Amino acid sequence: METATPPRATSNSKFKPTVAAAIVIANMIGTGVFTSLGFQLLEIQSGFVLLMLWVVGGVTALCGALCYAELGAALPRSGGEYNFLSRIYHPMAGFISGWVSATVGFAAPTALAALTFGSYFSSVFPALSPLWLASALVVLLTVVHRTSHASSGKIQSILTVLKLVLEYKKNKRPFLATLP
Repeated sequence: METATPPRATSNSKFKPTVAAAIVIANMIGTGVFTSLGFQLLEIQSGFVLLMLWVVGGVTALCGALCYAELGAALPRSGGEYNFLSRIYHPMAGFISGWVSATVGFAAPTALAALTFGSYFSSVFPALSPLWLASALVVLLTVVHRTSHASSGKIQSILTVLKLVLEYKKNKRPFLATLP
């Protein structure tokens, strides 16, 4: 089997480590703390059980990340899942995975995050429609992300700091300090 040399990324096409960390932090706070945690707290009354649930989820995510890292090292070519499934199983598996990722895997979490934003924002300003706010947010961030890596990274970092401040102000202390 031939191995292709991966293309070299230019310094303009890379995100700084701080931006990468901001993306991970924002995803955890946005989907984990602001949305799903409230539902978990309704059903699970034990802080220990809740923390263990997050630990198991974190270990599972780490295992998945390590598997992707191994696959990326073994099959060095751009394309991610498409490349892996096409080369390991069949090109049709990669094609189907690509379409499912594009239509559901990426679009659904984006829509959920935007609708959550719209819902929270319209609770402060009831005259505004959550659906229109969500749509405007997706369009606005698409425009920002299309301009350059630098502007995309800056807005990501700013929004992550905003999320951290809101979480801190909401609890007046860090999240883990609220667990019994």
